[in-house]
Amino acid sequence: MKTIALFFGGPSNEHEVSIMSAGNVVKYFDYGRYKLILIYWHKKDRRFYKIKNIDKLKISAKNRIGVEDFSRLFDVALLMTHGRYGEDGILQAVLDSQKIKYCGCRVLSSAVCMDKAIFKNLLTADKINQTGYAVLDYQIDSSAELLRRRNKACRDFKFPLYVKPANSGSSVGISKITKPAQLATAVKNALKHDKKIVIEEGLVNPREIEVAVLGNEKLLVSRPGELRLAKDFYDYDDKYKKGEAQMIVPAAIDPTQTEKIRALAARAYRLADCRGFARVDFLIAKNKIYLNEINSLPGFTDISMFPMLMMDQGMSYRELLNKIIALAY
Repeated sequence: MKTIALFFGGPSNEHEVSIMSAGNVVKYFDYGRYKLILIYWHKKDRRFYKIKNIDKLKISAKNRIGVEDFSRLFDVALLMTHGRYGEDGILQAVLDSQKIKYCGCRVLSSAVCMDKAIFKNLLTADKINQTGYAVLDYQIDSSAELLRRRNKACRDFKFPLYVKPANSGSSVGISKITKPAQLATAVKNALKHDKKIVIEEGLVNPREIEVAVLGNEKLLVSRPGELRLAKDFYDYDDKYKKGEAQMIVPAAIDPTQTEKIRALAARAYRLADCRGFARVDFLIAKNKIYLNEINSLPGFTDISMFPMLMMDQGMSYRELLNKIIALAY
């Protein structure tokens, strides 16, 4: 019987979301097929701990493990480490260095999908429709260049604008602004999470559409689902603490547009060289489709769209986990 290591936690600002996702994996795991061990990545000391109970994170020197212990403890890593360090290719690179199989996207695709600026540049190169955007890199751009790009974004783009950290998720650090005077505060907020900022042009009353993709060479692409919002912008608390977003599966979209979205999801998945599983997000406004982003390590919480979309395909939660594990390499 193979041993699967469930990695969760991590140093990112999505630490709590990671724990919620891992809780569902523990709940629906196929214990008759695999042995499961839990590896908690501590947020503060950034060390790994082998624990027995996900509801009681008992941490001590006795259960601390090192990277050198991985190969003797498990056969395959199943990552629920959302956010930086666990979703951006860093943990994936550590596993590659130890020649350990793991589920999901590889180092390059994880990094590309995590970095909104790089991913948007990739979409531009492949002529995939998206909203207007500007990138502010506070690590390398001069003050004059940063000011020029900020002014150009305010001049060229239609408000509202969304100001985001390039490397973050779960709506952390994102601000919606409706006038140029708000830009400085929004940038300051985003800089708390990353030194590279993306300014995106907003759309009028867009529909938020999500598609689940599963596979390596052969892909299973779900029907689109819709994230229906009671207001036009949701932050972290709205999504995970208040649970105010409504998930509609499948989305009420005409068949022709549905197939266009599914084809675009597969195209983007391959363009970013994704593996295993990912969620591709779109916006629809005035009947026009915009590709928004790929989440290379989508959530598995109770309110996460990815498992809902796969269940719409006739798959149980346990079957989904088994398929993801089978795709590991």
